[in-house]
Order: sequence, then structure tokens, then C-alpha cells
Amino acid sequence: MIKIQQTLSATVLGLALTILSCSNKEEFIRVEDTYSLVPTSEVAKKIVQHTDLMVHIHQDSAYTVVDGVTATEISYISKTGLAKKIFVIETDLTNPKVRIEVSTPNNSAQFGMQPMTKQATFEDFEGHKVWGGINADFYNMTNGTPQGIVYKEGVAIKTTVTDQINTFFAILKNGKAFVGDQADYANVKNQIQEAVGGRVTLVSDGILQPQTSAVLEPRTAIGVSQDGSKVYMLVVDGRRFHYSNGMSYEELGQCLKALGAYDAINLDGGGSSTYFQRNTPDFNTDRFQLRNWPSDNGGAERAVANGLLLIAK
Repeated sequence: MIKIQQTLSATVLGLALTILSCSNKEEFIRVEDTYSLVPTSEVAKKIVQHTDLMVHIHQDSAYTVVDGVTATEISYISKTGLAKKIFVIETDLTNPKVRIEVSTPNNSAQFGMQPMTKQATFEDFEGHKVWGGINADFYNMTNGTPQGIVYKEGVAIKTTVTDQINTFFAILKNGKAFVGDQADYANVKNQIQEAVGGRVTLVSDGILQPQTSAVLEPRTAIGVSQDGSKVYMLVVDGRRFHYSNGMSYEELGQCLKALGAYDAINLDGGGSSTYFQRNTPDFNTDRFQLRNWPSDNGGAERAVANGLLLIAK
């Protein structure tokens, strides 16, 4: 009698576990089915097609900033289950009405620190309107000295670097964009019109570069097409779990390569990561506004050493 009861108990327990297991499995599948990886913008389509970074897209919108410049904003869930928010700005340098120029505090050759939306005001005037921009180089947070090179309007403001990891983004005198390292700098320095420094190389000659750090952070990065006619700016928000958790260097490289970057580098990130945009053709005092959400002090814009501006003639 005892043996029969034990057997019956074991059978009931097994049946209960089977039902529970099936129930959990069905619930898990139901949750998974709510994920929707349906990109609508060309940028999101490229990332989905060429990487496995996204499993669900919350928001995917693309718009024209100004003739020759398009922006895309994507909120998504990564393959690791983390929320991400990215901003991609593509500039077509074959368009004669648009250019990319370097900004500095007060449009000066003196080093310092100033928010990008303030730097933009010193370069913004009729016939030379600023329509957006991003932060650029790493810098000394005490005096604003950038780590890498700085060129403005063909003038070399700074040609020294911190170490061999320093890279750079440049607009050459022929109007083409260029990304390179210190060896490249020696070859093109006499051709540079505008330039800012960067650090880690993400993509080189179309090849993703191996990375030693997988840390997720807010990031700003930039890449160029093989012929130098297109520039891809990428800003990723981070340090806010439910909104956006940032990216690793490898993820940055994968995104930029998927977009069409043949060479790409990482710019300053963390609280420095900034993407702003013009919100009116007028010259109102509040004409520039942040599009991203900086990680400092609840979204406060950080004063930075330099940046890159999207200019329309």
C-alpha cells in the first residue's frame, strides 16, 4: 500500500512539473513573439541585414536635416536584452551645398571648453548656417587641450598627439573626408583643411578591428566611405538602463561598417557624447537643441574641447 502511494505521488508530481514546464514554455514563447524586428529606415535595414545587434526595434525614424544630410534615430533591444538608443547622421559631401567644419570654443585657436550648442553660435551666420553637430576629440578636462590634432580652415592649430593610439578625422582640401592613424597623418598633413583627433580605430580598410575592451558606454564615433564622399556620424546614449546602455567598441565598428564606412574611429564619449540639431531656419537664441540625452547631471550638456559642425551654404 505504501509503495502504491509513493508511486502515485511521484506520478502526480511528475505530471505537475510537466504542466508547469509547458506553461512556462508557452509563456516564454508568447513573450518572445512580442519582439518585432521590422526596420523601416535604410540605416536600420543595413544594421539588421549586416549584423545581429538588434532583436527588437521600438522606434525607427529618418528625416532630412538639410539638403545633403539625413539623420536616423533608432531605439532597440540588443541581442543581450539591453535597451539602446542610437543617432546616425549621414552627410553626402558630393552635395556642393553642405560641408563639415571643425568648431572650437568661441571659434578661437585658444584651447578651452564650451558646450557644442554654444560653439555652434560662433560659426552660425547667413550663408553659413549650422544645422547640427557632434562632439569630437578627447581632451584635458582642466584646461581643454585636445589630445589629437586640430585644423581649422586649412590652419594647423595643433599637430602634436598624446600617443600612437591617437587617430584623426579630416576634411581634405579636395573636399573628401579622411580617417587615419599617425602613419596616415604624415602622408596627408599638407592636404588637410579641417581635422580633429580621435582614439580607437574601429574599422580600417573595410575590416573590423579587434578590440580589447567590451565595456558599454555612451559613445561618439565617425566613419567615412572608401572614396571619402560620405561621412557617417554615430552617437549612442548610455548609462540609463531602461533607456539606453551604450555600446562597446566592437558594436560601434559593426554599425559603422554596416552603414558603409571603410574606415572609422571612436571619438570622445561618456558625458561628452553630444548630438544637437537646428530647430528653425531663424537665428533665435534657442535655435540649437540637443537630440540625444547626455549622461551628465540628468542630461546636461557638457562643455567640450571641439566638435564637428554640419554647415549649409
